[in-house]
Amino acid sequence: MVAVLAPCSRYTDAQLSLTHLTDEVLVELALGGDTCSFEELVRRYSDQFMRLARSVVKTEAEAQDVVQTAFMNMFHKLDTFQTGSSFRSWAYRVVMNSGLMRLRKRRTRSEVDLERAHPASLSDGDPFDLSVAPSWRVRADKELERKQLRALIDVAVAELPPKYKIVFELREFESMSLQEIGEQLDLSIPAVKSRLHRARLHMRATLEPHFA
Repeated sequence: MVAVLAPCSRYTDAQLSLTHLTDEVLVELALGGDTCSFEELVRRYSDQFMRLARSVVKTEAEAQDVVQTAFMNMFHKLDTFQTGSSFRSWAYRVVMNSGLMRLRKRRTRSEVDLERAHPASLSDGDPFDLSVAPSWRVRADKELERKQLRALIDVAVAELPPKYKIVFELREFESMSLQEIGEQLDLSIPAVKSRLHRARLHMRATLEPHFA
């Protein structure tokens, strides 16, 4: 568990009951000064947010830093959480922002390069029919050994600019629906489809030479 507070090192019977409370109730208790309630939220989502952070920054050490920073930000900004909304969605965006801020400190491929390499007639707000999107995985699985494929995919995904990369990974690796991705990233479904389409075009262009 990522330690961000003076920890509740040993659960009493009363503290164990926190596991049965909803996220929103835990947030209310945490706002009232109950640090154990926030510790329960940390415990509840640490693994999930670590997977998200790893998908953004790739290395374990950086992912841990990202999640640590994100939970600290959540704790200090907990009073900005809107009652009635989803804590998971709100926290997901905090983790995502933390990861993207870490990426900005690196030298990354310009989004303009991707858009020039894979021009599309649609913008983030335009609709896109996913049924015509390239299915890069089916062909790849038949042509390459598992380890070779993994290495090729990792390279291709690493080259994606952050806004395309996260949509692609949430869809392809986390199996999230378009609606779930939109909710997590605060995007419209057409915007999610557009970014996913452009990411898949990049993946196809990168992987196809290996299948010729």
